[in-house]
Amino acid sequence: MLVAPPRLSMTDLSKNAQCVLKILENAASLTTTEILEIASTDDYATLCTDCAGGDAFVADANQLVEMGLITKKFGKGGYRWQLVKD
Repeated sequence: MLVAPPRLSMTDLSKNAQCVLKILENAASLTTTEILEIASTDDYATLCTDCAGGDAFVADANQLVEMGLITKKFGKGGYRWQLVKD
């Protein structure tokens, strides 16, 4: 008997992962640089706690890709990230 994995809520994710999802809710797709620029604004200061250097962002974004919540594609300007729509 297969059991479906439990559904995640936003509070189960790190603050940086929540920030990435929140930013991508309002965009078709964004590059890593664009996301980091948006994350550094006052609007996201409480969610995005340490992704200014990019390493934490990449780790959390890749985790979101593995969870099937966002996609990444390499192209002009680097990786483009996009929210997976239901």
